[in-house]
Amino acid sequence: MQTNTNKTEECLKPGAIKVWKFVHQQDFSYQTDLLRNRKCDYTWLSITEDGTITVKGSHKSGYAWDGCTPKWNLFHITWGNFDGMIKKFGPKDYKPYTYYASMVHDLLYQYKRCAPVTRKETDKIFLHMLRDAGFMWAGLFYFGVRAFGWVFSGWKYKHKKEIEKVNTADERADQKTDG
Repeated sequence: MQTNTNKTEECLKPGAIKVWKFVHQQDFSYQTDLLRNRKCDYTWLSITEDGTITVKGSHKSGYAWDGCTPKWNLFHITWGNFDGMIKKFGPKDYKPYTYYASMVHDLLYQYKRCAPVTRKETDKIFLHMLRDAGFMWAGLFYFGVRAFGWVFSGWKYKHKKEIEKVNTADERADQKTDG
C-alpha cells in the first residue's frame, strides 16, 4: 500500500498568487470506493485505506480554491463556469451545488504528481459528488473535465494498475522487513 507522510510537498507545483473564490476552514471528508486501499497524508490532503478523502481545511487559514474552472475576470465581472444555485447541505450549511465537489476535485488535481489517484478516478469522484448534491448539470460538468482536464497534465499515475503495482511492491517490501 502506498503511503506518503512526507510533508515537504515537493509534488506541488508552485502557482501564481491569486484571489480565490472560496475558502473552507474546516476539515471535510468524502468516502468513495474508487480509492479503497490507497493511503497518503499531505498538508492539505489525506486518503485513508477505506477510501476516505479528507480536505484539511482546518490547516492554517483554510483551503482556498476558485470553484469550477475556467474563470477569468474582465470588466469587473467574473466570467466562466457557474457554481450553481445555493443549496442547503446541512444545518447552517448553505453553499453552491458544486462547492464540495469542486473543492475535492481541485485538491486532487493539485496533488496529481504524488497522490495515489488517477485523473479518471478524480473526475469520476467529481461526477459522483455533483450527483450526490443533486446538481442537474453534473453530466455536462463531468464531460467538461474529461474533455479538457488533459490540459492540466502531469499525473503521476495514468492507470489504476500502476497504483496497484506500487501497492503490491510496497506490501512485499513490508513483508521482507517484518519477516
